[in-house]
Parts: sequence; structure tokens; C-alpha cells
Amino acid sequence: MAQTSAQKCYICTEKNGVFYCYECQHALCAVCRERHDKVPALSGHTIADINVIDLSNVQNDKTRCITHDKEYQFYCVKCSDLICVKCVTSSHKGHSFSDISEIVSEKRKTAQTALQKLKCKIEVISSVEDTVGVKHLEKLQYDSQKVITDIESTFKELHLFTKSKEDIKKTEVEDNERIQQESIELFLKTTGIIHDRYAQVVTALQNILCEKHDVTFYKLYRDIDNDITFLDDIPKEPMLPSVPSLDKTMFYTEILEYIQSKTENSLCRNCFPQKEKLVEILEENKQLKRDVDVKEAKLNAESTENRRLQIVIIDMESKYAKKERENESLTKEIKVLQEREESQDHTTPDTSDDSICMTCANCSDYSYMYSHAIYCEGCGEHMGNRVNMM
Repeated sequence: MAQTSAQKCYICTEKNGVFYCYECQHALCAVCRERHDKVPALSGHTIADINVIDLSNVQNDKTRCITHDKEYQFYCVKCSDLICVKCVTSSHKGHSFSDISEIVSEKRKTAQTALQKLKCKIEVISSVEDTVGVKHLEKLQYDSQKVITDIESTFKELHLFTKSKEDIKKTEVEDNERIQQESIELFLKTTGIIHDRYAQVVTALQNILCEKHDVTFYKLYRDIDNDITFLDDIPKEPMLPSVPSLDKTMFYTEILEYIQSKTENSLCRNCFPQKEKLVEILEENKQLKRDVDVKEAKLNAESTENRRLQIVIIDMESKYAKKERENESLTKEIKVLQEREESQDHTTPDTSDDSICMTCANCSDYSYMYSHAIYCEGCGEHMGNRVNMM
């Protein structure tokens, strides 16, 4: 928060100060600033352009220890506070401490992060304001006008009496619109206040981030940090406004009751039977709907059972075909065995002197082994020693 300085240089007292020394708490001109920096004891002081700082923030007791009236030199980690050299050996004795620059560097990063978050929140708040201010009001006006039009078209069906009813119904909608519009405007007003508060804190953060003096920055940031803590949450977008629609059934009932009270007895005698007939028809319709629902449920169940039976039939057909193939295979094997048996029954053994009747140890078939043949006539297996004498 820059301000133009009219202070004279503390050293020469002639020229206007263009620099400010935080530790000396005095203004310096350009020439005296060079002299100031050449003094070894003063070379580490914080010097800033006097036109870019707010002297009201630095020319106070915030840069000195209140207890010992000494400049802050350290940061007490245990107490989270700035301390001077005397505090180290007195009230903060035994505490761990660090350089002020370390904690200030950390707090500057925290402040920068907080600044970015607050800017994002301001964007969200602005979006909510735009949405509520445009979308909600437009919907409220659109829906209200739509219902009013519906009311007007309905009341035109009636004459002078219905005109009075029309005015009443329109007033109800307009009152609802007024009430909800006031609610929206109150929300926008409250949101605007929150928006302004966020903007103030953001501006303050931006200003102190320009502050070069660590102690001054820390003191200012601690105050702003409290403000950040107590900022209101971002208001949630309220529900879209609702407009009560015209209940035509209720409306016609009111009209009917009024007409019945004004009509002749002959007309009234016809109204009640018609009403009873209407109730009877409605009840019949309900019963028909229940019957249709039952039929549909039954059809759905039968359809499910049909699908299940089709799956069972397909499975049985598959099993039947498999059994057919197995039967054909067994039939062929039986036929082969029968042919072999018939062939064996009709074979006449040759009992010449140079042959020996034996049974095959492999297939149990009998055969005549001649001096020149050593193979089974049934399976063709080499007889060798695998024979049984007949």
C-alpha cells in the first residue's frame, strides 16, 4: 500500500527521504543511504523504497519487543512468537528458536497459497452470483409467466364469476414470485457481502506480500491470518425456485360447488347421480387395470416356463443323438464278434501227423501248429512259447 512520503532525511535533514530503514526507523535520501550502508554495523539493515511502503504499518511498536523494547531477533518455535535477545535468556529460556527469516519464508509461502485459494473461491462465488442472478430469476419469471398463461386460458372458459377467481389465482402466483424473488435477492446481497470480505482479505494479502521487512510482514500476516480463519464459507447455490402449478381439479371443484349453490334444485338433483356414476366408472377402470396386470404377470410366467422347457428339450435331443451313436457303434462290434464266432464254428481242424492243436495264450483261440507255422490263425500273434497244448 504505497504512499508518498514528505519526510526529510534523518541524517542530512535537508533532502526528502526516498528510502526507509526498518531497523533505524528513519527516512534516508539517496546520498545518506550510501553513507548508511558503508557503516558495518548498519549494513544488514532492511532498506526499502519509501514510496512503496505504508509508513503507518512500520512506524509503530510492532517491530520491537513489548516487554524489553528491543528489536526482534529470533523466532520461538515453542511459543510461535517473535522474541528479542533478552527474551532468549528470560521468559523463553530453554525454548528452541530459529531465525526470523526462516519462519517468514514459510509464512510467505503460506500466504501465497492462501491468496491463490481465496482467488479461486472468489471465482466460485462470482459464478454462483451469476447463476443465481440470471438463471434463477429467469426460471422464476419464465415458470411464473407460464403458470399465469395457463391460469388465464382456463379462466377464459368461464364468464364474470370465473374472472374473479382468475384474479385470486394470479395474485397467489405473483405473491409466491415476490416472496421467492425477495429470498433470491437476499441471498445475492449476503453473497455480495461475503464476496467483498474475501476481496478485502485478498487485497490485504497482496499488499503485505510487497512488504520486505520480515517483522512487519509477520505481524501484519498474523492479523490477516485470523481474518482468513473467520471468513464465511462459500454459500451454496440454493434450490431452483418453484412455482405452484394450477390445480385444475381443485379449481373446477370450487367452481362446481359455487355453481351448485347458485343453480336451481332441478340441476342439483342431476349433479349427485352423475358424480356417483363417475366414481363407479373410475372404480371399474381401476379393477380392469388390476386384471390386466394379473394377466401380464401370468403371461410373463408362462413365457419363462416355455423358454425353460425348450432348453430341456434341446438338451434331451442332444443326449438322444449321443446314445444313438453309441448304439450304432455297439451294433457294429456285436456284428463283428458274431461273424468271427460263426467262422470259428465252421472251421475243420486238420489233424495230420505233422501238426499240433494248441490254444493261443493271447486270444484263447485254438489253432493247429504245423512244423512250418508258429502264428495264431485267430489274432495273428506269434505263438512261440505262448501256447497251451490241446
